[in-house]
Amino acid sequence: MFKRRTNRWDELAVLVDTGAAYLAYLVVIHIYMTWINPDVATVQLATFYYSFSAVMLGLSWLVLKLNFRGYSRRWNQLPAEMGILLLSNVEINLGLAMIIFIVKATWFSRIIFVVLPLGSLVLQTIVHGFIKISLGKFRLSGRDLRHVVVIGFPRRVEIFSETVVAVPESGLAVRASYEVPLGDAEAGRNAVNNLYRLVHDTVVDTVVLALPMADDVMMEAVQLARREGKEVRMVLDEVGALAHRSRLYDFYGNSVLVVDSSQAHQSSRRLVKRTIDIVGAIFGIIVSAPIMIAIMLAMKLSEPKAPVLFAQRRVGLNGREFFCLKFRTMIPEAETMKEQLSHLNMMSGPVFKIADDPRVTRVGKLLRRSSLDELPQLFNVFWGQMSLVGPRPALPSEVRQYGEDYRKRLSVRPGLTCLWQISGRNDVDFQEWMRLDMEYIESWSILLDFKIMAKTLPAVFQQRGAH
Repeated sequence: MFKRRTNRWDELAVLVDTGAAYLAYLVVIHIYMTWINPDVATVQLATFYYSFSAVMLGLSWLVLKLNFRGYSRRWNQLPAEMGILLLSNVEINLGLAMIIFIVKATWFSRIIFVVLPLGSLVLQTIVHGFIKISLGKFRLSGRDLRHVVVIGFPRRVEIFSETVVAVPESGLAVRASYEVPLGDAEAGRNAVNNLYRLVHDTVVDTVVLALPMADDVMMEAVQLARREGKEVRMVLDEVGALAHRSRLYDFYGNSVLVVDSSQAHQSSRRLVKRTIDIVGAIFGIIVSAPIMIAIMLAMKLSEPKAPVLFAQRRVGLNGREFFCLKFRTMIPEAETMKEQLSHLNMMSGPVFKIADDPRVTRVGKLLRRSSLDELPQLFNVFWGQMSLVGPRPALPSEVRQYGEDYRKRLSVRPGLTCLWQISGRNDVDFQEWMRLDMEYIESWSILLDFKIMAKTLPAVFQQRGAH
């Protein structure tokens, strides 16, 4: 099993952020019971809340540990650290909600779920900002200075050296730099020899390499630095930059770098998303059960012999096919009539949509306008074939017509709702639809999913783009 390498400062950073999250919980509880809702404040309720703080402490440490990315280091900027902290606080809140749901802690106020992540993030950001300002002033005085040697292509060496000079609060100083033009073997050998002499004759803390990953000079410099016990940092080229959102693990003695094409593929975030899907699907099925029963009765009264559900083969995660469930909105022979109506298709690309489709039944028109025909897809979400939020599931015939630019939409689970759903649905042409799906995949986050879900109901009620 792969274990992320950390040192004592890394562990301290996680503990500091855990402490800040714990303190934020105590402060929020105090504010809630003192100022926001003092009428409910009782000794028993206070005991419940403060006893629950132990759960908050353990949960915060676990989530922050899993999300740790070395944000205590001098190499990182505060906005990057805040991004990690924001994700962590959202996940902590979701974990807290699940625990409260499981143990049926009905006394826990929903107001706290709104205030707690914000309070925790603010407190942690203040702590991080204070640490960075303090360390910056400390380093500007010349103490805690790390000496850096830079080796690489001339332009990359120049850019990196200029960056170090521009941010003196990072506590870095370029001790020496060696330029290795592309294909210049002699310059490469000289750079390695100079590095060898330098690490023996003077102070060198870090070797920064700005060369292609497979370059011979790169490998020699790495081996030399490791023999001398020096830290090695690599300025990534176009190929190496793919590792930005990647993770390294040991596969039975093989070091494997997993290159993720989007944030949606990170295992910890996939687990959170799947947990939300399961909880959301169960909740949605329970709440909508009376509506689904009423729809089934209406359909049976309207067409006693016709089936209630329509199961259509769709393409899901990475090309897996599944039967997508919907309430039937068309006459049974609708598929055989598709070719006859092809000239009425109002959508560009491989998608088939008709305004005032003659195949749609009377009940079907009402279901489509309200999107209630898609309620059975909550079962697809529960079974793991779909997600609450994601690109709409495509037909196999549509996928076969996809160009290379659109295949990426199959890299995530299809969803009940998406950016397209809240942007006008059938009023959006195919190209814009695909662009919205790509935008969702590239910028995916738990927060984005919640934003889309929050905008879905208003879009459905206003019947934007529904035909």
